[in-house]
Amino acid sequence: MNRSPVTRWRWWTWAAISIHFLVILWLGLSRHWGYMSSLNDLGVFDQAAWGTLHGQFLLNTSQFNQPINWLGFHFHPLILLFVPLYAIAPYPEWFTLAQALALSIAAWPIFLLASRVCQSETAGLLWAIAYLVNPFLLNAAAWDFHPVTLAVPFMALGLLAVEKADSRLLLLSCLPLLLIQEQLGLTVATFGALWGLRNQHWKTAVSLILLGTAHTALVLGMIMPAFSPTGSHVMLGRYGWLGKSIGDIALNLLLHPWAVAQKVLFGWGGWLYPTLLLLPLLGFPLAAPVYLLPALPDLAANLLSANRMPSSVFAYHSVTLVPVFTIAAAYGARRISQWWTWLSSAQISGLALLASLVLGYALAPLPMPGAVNFWAPARFPIAPDPTLPAVHASVGDSASVSAQSNIGAHFSQRSQIYAYPQKLDDVEAVVLRLESPTKKLLPKESISTASLASHLQMRPADYLASIECLLADKRYGVKLWKDPWLVFAKGARKGETERKVETRLMRLREQWGLGPKEEARTPAECEG
Repeated sequence: MNRSPVTRWRWWTWAAISIHFLVILWLGLSRHWGYMSSLNDLGVFDQAAWGTLHGQFLLNTSQFNQPINWLGFHFHPLILLFVPLYAIAPYPEWFTLAQALALSIAAWPIFLLASRVCQSETAGLLWAIAYLVNPFLLNAAAWDFHPVTLAVPFMALGLLAVEKADSRLLLLSCLPLLLIQEQLGLTVATFGALWGLRNQHWKTAVSLILLGTAHTALVLGMIMPAFSPTGSHVMLGRYGWLGKSIGDIALNLLLHPWAVAQKVLFGWGGWLYPTLLLLPLLGFPLAAPVYLLPALPDLAANLLSANRMPSSVFAYHSVTLVPVFTIAAAYGARRISQWWTWLSSAQISGLALLASLVLGYALAPLPMPGAVNFWAPARFPIAPDPTLPAVHASVGDSASVSAQSNIGAHFSQRSQIYAYPQKLDDVEAVVLRLESPTKKLLPKESISTASLASHLQMRPADYLASIECLLADKRYGVKLWKDPWLVFAKGARKGETERKVETRLMRLREQWGLGPKEEARTPAECEG
């Protein structure tokens, strides 16, 4: 190939990666600074890193309202890599930075692999951009931080290693996966299977299959149950319809695959999920299905979950599938160009890029004309809230706190933090912020993702009523009222400030469209 175009396409690839990184980093930071991050997402990782630094190994208190080791909830030992960063500066923004870097940098091995497969760096650039604008990827970047996003570049590197028949690179790609999340042991096993099918080096293939299978058995069968307060994998509840244990679930899948497939694909409408995964890539991965092998564990986990959120395009659970589907699509494009000789692989790649751009734009979590903008932030701050230090000072560094879910990640560096209104009888302080972080006020049920109710983790009417009960509670007084910040503390004196808060609550009722049936609770109802 001519040296000049190679240099040009690589330069453009790095330019696309850099722009993408800056956009999703801004998106993540703005989300956190705009109080759209959650105690149950970013907050748990912040507390785990902070707790480890302070002698409480992978501490979590918000999931079970008691101190647990986070490994009992999810297998995320990779969090420990953030502890030295917390020793330098204890900021949860480290997680946001790492996530943005991981998601963006994965485009480089995709570029290298697609250039090799299609024998065109033009095609390599097109596939790299198709990956970067994939709607599943963009929406994963907009949902707080989740360790599984750090697996994405290693997925891409693993597929590059298979293409280059580089067993050392494959091992270096697979080992980090084992430290990121519990199901990725099975992903390592599928990489072994793909290596064997593609390169016929069965010693390496069998070694990876055994390593991944043993890791899964060890993590799910011993490590997580040992740390779990329930004695089993907490997330197994999502698959309870298949059996009470991992063994029962596996047996049911083996003995009744057609019945399971019918229920998931047609009873639950699960057929839409793989369709949406394939649509931005025009179905090209189906022309090279063997390269989808590393996607099977996460694809199955998301499809089989009774909770349908993991199979949503707006969730983060599919993020590891994006590089796999993109690379399989590049292989598919090469095969299609061999069938339809009047089209080059670069031209076919361009069609997939066009589809990815259209769907990526339409489903983007950004305030662009015509885009879904799923989270609908009320604002996009470019710096942290300057009033936060005063709020922290009023709460104290060591106080036990019940915090509103969407502000909890700003107060999670402590030994006891709970999601409001949990543990009100036990905590020393309650921290609230009386405004909506989103323009999405409806629906008003807490199960409705991205609405005000989901950020509060309770119905807005119940939220306002609970604050009125706190105002009437003799144990609590207002320690700080700096609209919209409200801090209650046990033993604080009551005074005129309570009336100002009541006025603010009345205004919020009007702004949030709460009707007359959703008025304040009576003292008797508060006690109940």
